[in-house]
Amino acid sequence: MSAKLTPKGMRDIGPEDMFVREEAIEKIRAAFRLFGYRPLETPAMEYLETLRAKAGPEVDKQIFIIEGGEYGLRFDLTVPLARYAASTDAPKPFKRYAIDVVWRKEEPQRGRFREFYQADPDIVGSASMRCEAELLSLANTICVSFGFQKPRIMLNNRKILDGIAAKLGIEADVKGEVFRVLDKLDKIGEAEVEKLLREILGGKADELLKIIRSKGGNKSKLALAAKYSEEGAKELEEILALCGSEFEVEVDLFLVRGLGYYTGPVFEVKLSDDIGTVMAGGRYDSLLGIYGQPAPAVGISVGIERLVTLLAERRKGAGKKTDTKVLVACVKPDFYPDSVRTAAEFRKAGVACETDLNDRNIRKQLDYANSLGIPFVAVIGEREVKSKSVTLRDMASGKEEVLPIGAAIDRVKGG
Repeated sequence: MSAKLTPKGMRDIGPEDMFVREEAIEKIRAAFRLFGYRPLETPAMEYLETLRAKAGPEVDKQIFIIEGGEYGLRFDLTVPLARYAASTDAPKPFKRYAIDVVWRKEEPQRGRFREFYQADPDIVGSASMRCEAELLSLANTICVSFGFQKPRIMLNNRKILDGIAAKLGIEADVKGEVFRVLDKLDKIGEAEVEKLLREILGGKADELLKIIRSKGGNKSKLALAAKYSEEGAKELEEILALCGSEFEVEVDLFLVRGLGYYTGPVFEVKLSDDIGTVMAGGRYDSLLGIYGQPAPAVGISVGIERLVTLLAERRKGAGKKTDTKVLVACVKPDFYPDSVRTAAEFRKAGVACETDLNDRNIRKQLDYANSLGIPFVAVIGEREVKSKSVTLRDMASGKEEVLPIGAAIDRVKGG
């Protein structure tokens, strides 16, 4: 029987790509911990009713339902957090992070898969705008760690958008559809957004677009926003003041975030206009109440897949193939036990190393080291066993030195 392909929308991630992925995840995890967020792991499966309590009509279609219909695979990391936080009396604010796999049964596209990672820091138990300011600072820190010194951080408030919709007489059942269309700006472009809005709203579309496209600095946009929601504008003003001059934040009245559970400030982060959104989130003060224990909450989701792609592009041609620093090679099979003992010495010193598991001649062992970019080969033969040494070969220069094992370890550690 021929080997089957991976299921639709799924993929294998080989070792070289996994090294890049792990590097990206470690950068993100380090930033989360730097700000005091604590890790939480939850099951991949949830009760279907738990998932559907939050899912809107679009997300509901994306749930992978497990045979029997009682369970489904999680489609994000917010639902498990809400369930956990609503049933746990953790000290407040509860600052948690999660980096894990989620599943969505949507049509796969280039760069979009049915199984993918999310990385979310969230704060439960505080209604203060200090939370939003901290999350934006955290987002900026992550961008800088990936080499992007000036990300574009955009901020809006659902209260302002609700106020605009009310002023224009947009009915509640239409408002959700309008917001979902506005949220598709990056995917379908402004012209298509305009077209869809006119189909939904008719003449009101032009009025809406005139307001949310307003130009000028943050001060003038906040003044306009206050006409539709004084509370929403004040919240944004407070966030901007808390962020200070540490990094730039831009009020963008076009910014929506399509998910219906957002109740206050919403935000997106782009590395550039070309790259698109890499982080997004907002305040969802009503969500935990669905699961039994109301509490204010806010979070942001980091787009791991996009950051991994950016890191991989930078590493192209120079990616890591292995963590191994030394291959301990034996001249003859008789010396394999000695190579195992020598490898143990390297490992005790914290040096990642391998031995030959395929009983190959020395040339093929050297070829193997070259194929993986292993920088050193420590050769063990009769002479080395008698003198308790190794012949250490630098694979880049081809230089060889006969060294005691301790000196060889120091040489490898020193590069």
